[in-house]
Amino acid sequence: MDIFKNIILKIEQLNEQTVFQEVQADFHIAFGIDKNFARGMGILIDAIHSHNTEEKIVFHVFTDGINQSDLDKLKKLTVYQNIIIKIYYIDINVFKNLPTTLAWSYATYYRFIMGKVLYGTVDKVLYIDADILCIGSLAELKNIDMGENIVLAISEEGQFNVKRLGIQQGKYFNAGALYIDINKWNAAQIAEKAVGLLQENPEKYTYLDQDVLNILLDGKTCFIDRKWNYLYDMRKMNSELPKGVVFIHFIGDKPWQRWSEHHFMVSFYNEYAKKTPWANVPLVEPIHYKDKKRMARSFVKRNMYMRALYWYGSYAISKITAKK
Repeated sequence: MDIFKNIILKIEQLNEQTVFQEVQADFHIAFGIDKNFARGMGILIDAIHSHNTEEKIVFHVFTDGINQSDLDKLKKLTVYQNIIIKIYYIDINVFKNLPTTLAWSYATYYRFIMGKVLYGTVDKVLYIDADILCIGSLAELKNIDMGENIVLAISEEGQFNVKRLGIQQGKYFNAGALYIDINKWNAAQIAEKAVGLLQENPEKYTYLDQDVLNILLDGKTCFIDRKWNYLYDMRKMNSELPKGVVFIHFIGDKPWQRWSEHHFMVSFYNEYAKKTPWANVPLVEPIHYKDKKRMARSFVKRNMYMRALYWYGSYAISKITAKK
C-alpha cells in the first residue's frame, strides 16, 4: 500500500507566464513549511535569486497552508524571469500519528515526500529549511560528484548523536540542507522507511525526522563543506561568518523574532529582508512562555534590566498558567 498516494491535494503555479520550462531548470529547490515559515522562505527565495541571476530555478513549496497575505507576497517574486514557484498543498493526515514538538510541527516531515512527488520529472532536488539565508552562488553545487550516494549533506560537530543512534559512518548530518538524488531516494524507499521507524519507536528519536534519515542514509551520504549549511545559533554565537559561506542556517532563534533583534546577525539578515515584500512586516512577538523567557534574556544582554524583569515576570505567570 502506498501511504503517500493522493497526499497532494492541489498544485498551484504562481507564475502566470514563464520564459523557461521545468525541464530546462538548472536547479530544483524544495521547501517543507507550515504558515509560520512562509516569511523566512520568501526572503530566502529572494536571496537565492539575487545571488544566482544566471540560473534557472524551480522552487517547489510543500505546505499544508499559507496565509493569503504571504501568498500574495510570494506572487510578487515571480516578477523574476529566471524562477518558477509551485505550491503543493498537502493532506497532513498521513503524518497525524507521528510525533511533534513545540519546535517542530508536521511540516518537518514534508521533506519525506518530495522525492515521491517529483519522481519522474526531476533527477535531483535541493531541500533547504526556511530558516536559512543564501549569501552566495549555487553553481558549484551541481558539479559535486555524488558517487553512489543518495544525498549530499554537512556533518554536525561532535559524536554524541553518532553514538546515540549507532551511526556506522561516524558522522551525523544536519537535515536542514540536503541535495537529493531522487531516483536513488525512491529506489531505497527512504520516505516509507522513515515513517515506519517513527511509528514503531517515536520515543527513540530526539530530533525526529533528522534522526531517522541519518539512520537510513548511513553509508549513503556524501559529506560536503559546511559552507553549504553553516549552522549559526544566535543564542550562543557572536562571531562573524567565515569566508565562502553560501547558506547560513539559523538554528534555535530566528532573525524575524522580536527576542533576537539585539543580535548583529539580525541586521545582516534585514539587509536581505528589506528588499522583499516582507520588508515592513513586524517581528514576531513572544506568545509562549518559553519565548517570553528568551525575550527577558535578550534585554539582559542589552543591559536593560527593568525590561528584562518585566519579561521574566510575564514568563513566570505564563508558565504557571500553561501548567494548569
